[in-house]
Amino acid sequence: CWVLAMVSGLCWARAYTGALTAATAIAFIWTQAAQLGAWTGWAQWSVFALTPWLLAAQRERAEAELNALHAQEAAELSHLSGAARSLLSLQHATQQMESQITDINDLYRITKETVRALHLPELFSASLHIAPRFLDARALRLIDLSADAPHALRADRSGGEFAAQPESGQASEVEQAIVRRAMATQQPGSEARPPDGAAGGGAGEALSAAFPEGVSRISWAPLWREQRVAGVLVADELPEGQLKTLTIVANQLSLQLSRILLYRQVESLAVTDALTGLFVRHHFMERAREELARSKRHGLSCTLLMADLDLFKQKNDTYGHLVGDVVLKDVARLLQRNLREIDMIARYGGEEFILMLIETQVEQAMPIAQRLKQLVEVHPIRAYDELLTQTISIGVAGFPDHADTLEALIERADQALYEAKRAGRNQVVLWNENIKAA
Repeated sequence: CWVLAMVSGLCWARAYTGALTAATAIAFIWTQAAQLGAWTGWAQWSVFALTPWLLAAQRERAEAELNALHAQEAAELSHLSGAARSLLSLQHATQQMESQITDINDLYRITKETVRALHLPELFSASLHIAPRFLDARALRLIDLSADAPHALRADRSGGEFAAQPESGQASEVEQAIVRRAMATQQPGSEARPPDGAAGGGAGEALSAAFPEGVSRISWAPLWREQRVAGVLVADELPEGQLKTLTIVANQLSLQLSRILLYRQVESLAVTDALTGLFVRHHFMERAREELARSKRHGLSCTLLMADLDLFKQKNDTYGHLVGDVVLKDVARLLQRNLREIDMIARYGGEEFILMLIETQVEQAMPIAQRLKQLVEVHPIRAYDELLTQTISIGVAGFPDHADTLEALIERADQALYEAKRAGRNQVVLWNENIKAA
């Protein structure tokens, strides 16, 4: 009975231990009553009666300690689980921050490369330098919607770099389909919209479209200006993972496009060139078209002259741009002073001038062009500490003898100018059928 009581104290419930212990005590009294007369008998009886209870108490204490350890372990595991969740959350926040830093760096690079552009072709050319770093597209296109008809600038990828296509111009059928989708984003409920409250516009989300008839997969992102689509950036065969990057690039190009369009508006309002004081090209073209229309109505003649300073770049390289500016202004003033008040002269671009001699036939214009050339040739130019001379080459084309539109007249006068350059410079050349474009 005592052995069973000990086993019960180690393994079984307390009720079994009590019953077996009581049975052991009764059995000892029943069988060993004679020994209870001595203290050794009582001591032996006490051992039999108490040891199972002591063993049971020790077992309960051990179980309590074990339960306490389990509870402590569970609490520590819960704490570790919370710390792990906090760590994962921190890692996620770190990844988002790194992604934002990468986006900011990309925006900085794009802005740095494109901020100098003042005209759309310059903006597209600048974007081609940075696009290979961000976009793995096969080709890029920038469709300008600010004009009357969509105008597309295109570039193909070759050897890891983008090269602009010379045939950029009117939008193709596929590009016109993209434009229609881009314009549809301005309607309520459309798939892509400009961000709310965007200052100066922003790029909507980049969308993907598969066009029929074997056209490769095309991704595009609108360029926004004043909550309207002003252009579309198109990428051929762009990986899906780079749609967000396409949006970032389009967003920055939107800002630069807005600035270019604003510059274009300001440029169109300007009448005179700040350096030379002559008409600017845009104003000259408007006045020249009016004069050409008047000449057509009244059966009059007029002559167009394209004049270019010979070897002007060498002067800039040798003496510096400040000296070059003095030469340019001096020649401009000399030409303007030796024209009639009704004649027009403008700075066409760089060191090139365009002149229109009103109600003047080609036969009368040639001596005038020769005299202007000679005046420039013998005129001394004081530029700071330098005393310089300059020559010019002039191309001549007349209305209606050589062309009946302003664009054609400019083209043929320009061809005659380049013929004068090829013939040795410092010459006046009249356009004829034998002159070909360079």
